[in-house]
Amino acid sequence: MKLRNLYCFLLIICAPLTLVAQSQVDIDALKKVLDRYLSTQINDQMLAQGELMANDRIWMDNVVGRRTDNLENMRLQQQWVDHRKKVLPGFSQQVEDRDKLIKFYADGKIAVVSFYRYATFLFPSGTSEEIKKEYAATAEWIMLVLEKRDDKWVIVATHV
Repeated sequence: MKLRNLYCFLLIICAPLTLVAQSQVDIDALKKVLDRYLSTQINDQMLAQGELMANDRIWMDNVVGRRTDNLENMRLQQQWVDHRKKVLPGFSQQVEDRDKLIKFYADGKIAVVSFYRYATFLFPSGTSEEIKKEYAATAEWIMLVLEKRDDKWVIVATHV
């Protein structure tokens, strides 16, 4: 009887540790996705950023509205950054994501991540004030919804 009580006690104590470890694995995996998401933004690699997303990802912002075809959306975003490179050769940016908050739902299969993204743009000398105004620095609030599909976290919705 004592051995059974010891087993039950150990099971009760160790079960939460297993859940915490699994949660930390998911948190670490999500952080890697977020790091890659930021890296692709900094390096103007929108098509590579699209690889982090489901093809049916929903994207919303207050300028363009809503897009539901992620492949087309990322192609258009890549065209925009390519155009900016032509208009502003020598342009660079510093992008930083702050105050990341990760919440899990649906038994850990869905994650909602929110953060602030700050972008500071560095213009080559001689850039007109008109162009600087057009490409002004930004501060955005971003919310991503990620779904765990086949043990991989995939962005299924973005709201900027």
